[in-house]
Amino acid sequence: MEPVPPNWMSRQAQRRSTELERPAGVDKIVVVGSGKGGVGKSTVSVNLAVALAQAGKSVGLLDGDAYGPSIPMMLGVRKRQASRGWGATLPLAQAGPLLPEHRLPPLVRHGISVMSVGFFIAEEQAVAPIPDVLGMLIRQLLRIVEWGMLDYLLVDLPPGTGEPQATLCRELALDGVLLITTPQDIARVDTAKALSMFRTAGVPILGLVENMSGFICPHCGERVEIFPPSRASDSQLAEVPLLASIPLDPTTARGGDEGRPIVVGQPDSLVSQAFTQLARSIVAGPGGASTAADNMA
Repeated sequence: MEPVPPNWMSRQAQRRSTELERPAGVDKIVVVGSGKGGVGKSTVSVNLAVALAQAGKSVGLLDGDAYGPSIPMMLGVRKRQASRGWGATLPLAQAGPLLPEHRLPPLVRHGISVMSVGFFIAEEQAVAPIPDVLGMLIRQLLRIVEWGMLDYLLVDLPPGTGEPQATLCRELALDGVLLITTPQDIARVDTAKALSMFRTAGVPILGLVENMSGFICPHCGERVEIFPPSRASDSQLAEVPLLASIPLDPTTARGGDEGRPIVVGQPDSLVSQAFTQLARSIVAGPGGASTAADNMA
């Protein structure tokens, strides 16, 4: 397979950008995905988005998981009362271009613009769109938001390789995908499936994040491998640049529950430093991690 050239957008992505849909004012669309659930895609999405905003970038974050939207809670938005009637109606019917005054304003938290299905329903209320409608729902949610001028729009995807991934890959000008895994083979195998799906769709692969990568004891400083490291040396993931290894830290989970991302609550922690470096790598683009600091300026 031809390697991705060392610039932000490959020739294939440039071709896609001229043919496919892109929200007005959005410079780059990056999806965060994995074939495996529970690897921390939402945690990475939230902290990466805030880290990019802290670096002076204008950032939007779309929660693409309609079945289990967790972005609102991670950003301190709690909706406990179940929506009823029109209040629970999700935006599916609007077609064609919309005037700015007819668009939904995003919610701003920690310097990022956010939209989620979770803003329409209670946090314990179920929504069950049929798979064929799920892609349409997330695409329409992205389309009707008044994002303004954004350097980056991050889309936090649900696990798997079905919807809304298929619709977004087919209809949106995606500039890249960031793949999330944990160290063990059972997660890496499913993430490799997602890698194959995005490659087939022609979406550039920005890199890999290994989340929950070891635990640093707060008392003695010893590193403990909670998950067994991968033993597969021939995986497709071995071809993907590793952009960040995020340590397992209870503070990260606590910050998500309390709506205060760790890059905000503990900006000097090892985890926050890893997210800051990840943001630099995303800005630098494929092949440009060594000049990331210069590009963040």
